[in-house]
Amino acid sequence: MPTQTENYGLAVGVVTDDFIQPDHHNRLALTLDQVVGNVVKQILAAGIYDGWLIQEDKTVSSGGGIVSGCWCVTVSDQQITGLQNGAVNYILAQVNQQSAPQGSVDFVAQLSPEGDGVCLGSIELDAQGDVIAIDNETGATRGCFPLKTDTFAGSGTIQAVPGGSEVSFVVSHTEAGSFAIPGAIDFEVTGEAFSITLRQTHQSDCFEVVAVNEGSYPQDLCYTWQRQGIVR
Repeated sequence: MPTQTENYGLAVGVVTDDFIQPDHHNRLALTLDQVVGNVVKQILAAGIYDGWLIQEDKTVSSGGGIVSGCWCVTVSDQQITGLQNGAVNYILAQVNQQSAPQGSVDFVAQLSPEGDGVCLGSIELDAQGDVIAIDNETGATRGCFPLKTDTFAGSGTIQAVPGGSEVSFVVSHTEAGSFAIPGAIDFEVTGEAFSITLRQTHQSDCFEVVAVNEGSYPQDLCYTWQRQGIVR
């Protein structure tokens, strides 16, 4: 008997001769499209991750990148469609019907760098169609990289916090680095006398700590912290 996953209610545990309702199949496809598609569009940078250089023979070299939320890759030189003689042609990578399932991509020439897709640069042709100049930088978003995470950590001491009083301070990790997307913070103190509240946790290079000495006499606040996040 099939069961359902906890987060999205997808059918699992299917065995031979089990009956699966159409909506279970449709939910799987819709969930993947909605979740994965939005993660790619909102978190990963659209652009050229590797290769895709405009070449003297009017082709685009092999490479890969994210175009309109799809990871696209080519393993050989590709032809450019729509080139116009006597003009500066901007080359755009554009998705097609097979981009999402297979990673295919079209390379299209137009007279403006603006439009749907990712601009690779430009190629200028004379009236006879001979190449005058190639620019693989102007208008192009190159040097995109996969997401990378990192962990920063540290420790410190606030001496003689009076009993019943509150102290606030900023923990900075600017020297170690900053996060493109800051993540969870693990903050620990020695002893049980202090209550801790973390603020400004959205900051990429620091966060604020508010500590209250719940005891009746002064105590040192000794703490350690660890923070993870996406660095690029």
